[in-house]
Amino acid sequence: MLHEIKFTNWPAFCQRLNEQRAGATVKLETINLNGIRTELVASAEFQSIVFSNADACSDLIVVRLRNHEQTVHEILDPIRITLHPTDSSGNFNPLQIAAENGITILTLHPAIHAQMLV
Repeated sequence: MLHEIKFTNWPAFCQRLNEQRAGATVKLETINLNGIRTELVASAEFQSIVFSNADACSDLIVVRLRNHEQTVHEILDPIRITLHPTDSSGNFNPLQIAAENGITILTLHPAIHAQMLV
């Protein structure tokens, strides 16, 4: 069953990911509004994910990754953050962020553990 992160918990969830998954291996993919899935980064080191209010009308999530160069992926006006269960052990992968312009998918290794959600 999908686990949705409540909007009010987004900043704290991002902070926990930064603390507990910095240096993890991550794959970054997007699905555009036409349903086309694109792999942007096959394998990189997770550096950070930050949620902020870009201005009075827009929210912003910025993901930073590093492989041979730094990748900065901006998600404007995120709508929903969901986690897909990997198995019955309480692990989640991938992390999916739906926004007005499509979906961003982050697959982290190691996975996100249920204890990170409390």
